[in-house]
Amino acid sequence: MFPRISLIIAALSLTAGLGGCSAFSKLPDYMAKEDGRPHGYSEIALPEGGYQVSYETYKKYELVEVEELAIRRAAELSVEQGAKGFDVENTLCFKEYQFDNVPEQSASGRTVTLTTAAGPVSVPVDEPNFPGYTRTFEVRKCLLKIKLLKDLDAPGEGGGAS
Repeated sequence: MFPRISLIIAALSLTAGLGGCSAFSKLPDYMAKEDGRPHGYSEIALPEGGYQVSYETYKKYELVEVEELAIRRAAELSVEQGAKGFDVENTLCFKEYQFDNVPEQSASGRTVTLTTAAGPVSVPVDEPNFPGYTRTFEVRKCLLKIKLLKDLDAPGEGGGAS
């Protein structure tokens, strides 16, 4: 009973603790994953009950910090679903690489009109071509398989009978 309660308390206390970890980033530290960016939490309801909760980020977190963010989401999910707690049945944390191909940027073909004694003259602007390249992101990811509990005295039952 005690480990489940401490998991929820620890996860909810992360709300204040991780708020200032990355002062110079554009995205908040804790958020739902959106637009295919490798940053944020998500969850999937599993057919046998329970959920797979994940958190992934390209920010320079340790894997244990990413796992704490996934646990935070699991705690929020258990509250949203009206559960009394949750069991973490399986944890998988790892790093992977994602690649983003940026195409070559070619000159725009712009011209500038200059005024001369003979009248206006159109001159092409000499703009460089920028070669294509691949950006690489090291993404840290944690996946948790959780079972929501309706009764804290029924471990592993996923809401077992009282």
